[in-house]
Amino acid sequence: MSLSRGARPERTAAADKFYDASEAAKYEASARMSKTQRHLAERALHLLDLKEPGAMLLDLGCGTGYSGTPLEKAGHLWIGLDISEGMLKAARAPHRRRDVICADLGAPLWLRKRIFDGAVSISAVQWLCHATKSGHDPAKRVRQFFRGLKAVLLPGARAVLQIYPEQQEHMLMLRDAAVSADFTGGLVVDYPRSECAKKLYLVITAPNVAAPPTMLRAAAGKGGKGKGSGKGKGTGSGKGSAKGGGKGGGKGGKGGIEKGGGKGGKGGIEKRPRAEGRGGGGDAGGKGARSKGGGGTGK
Repeated sequence: MSLSRGARPERTAAADKFYDASEAAKYEASARMSKTQRHLAERALHLLDLKEPGAMLLDLGCGTGYSGTPLEKAGHLWIGLDISEGMLKAARAPHRRRDVICADLGAPLWLRKRIFDGAVSISAVQWLCHATKSGHDPAKRVRQFFRGLKAVLLPGARAVLQIYPEQQEHMLMLRDAAVSADFTGGLVVDYPRSECAKKLYLVITAPNVAAPPTMLRAAAGKGGKGKGSGKGKGTGSGKGSAKGGGKGGGKGGKGGIEKGGGKGGKGGIEKRPRAEGRGGGGDAGGKGARSKGGGGTGK
């Protein structure tokens, strides 16, 4: 489907109709498009900040697979989703060993839960902000997208979404939906002073999973054994105070839910990225709950 100069494809047709076989062939043959998409994907990969190769990544709106090439070169595995069969046909070319699936990003993602170490999306998510088909509710579809993304990411995994929002309301729609799905993060803007070169990346982190209530209760009331005739007393990192023979009845660290920063002390669920703290009991040996969190990651 042809596109007049200056027109946005999202306003022309639904993505699966716009990127038909003819448009997909032109897209795949464009050297300029190849260079641009790969450059954006390299930047997204940099923002993912993966420490070593071998990660399993999800490419949302993978198109013909241009954005997957930098992921492969970095030594990662990836699975791609796109709604256009025309684009996926090019991605599945015989010389390319890739796993790509036809899927609507605004619908539930029928993938295994908590499997991906990260996700990228290049020039795709802004399509959800437009009602391109009858019955589409952009706000609902955007919320569904972030719920689905959270479900398939490992706790604490990062996603980088390169977007072209048409208007401020679309940016707010994406932000609010990400927050409602418990993501943290921020917006990275490259070349902010250039209207032509400016690029927006929504960099978000999936929440860490809180410890089950049974674990919290066990951590809060568990006493240990100590030597001495008196009772060792301690909460958090307190020390038992008496010596002698017998069993100590000291209390372990408090296992409540804590939105704090600090290590040790109260062992709770701490909203900081990848931090772990253990609240030690006194001489009685009680242990606090393991603390995990999902703090913001925007750069």
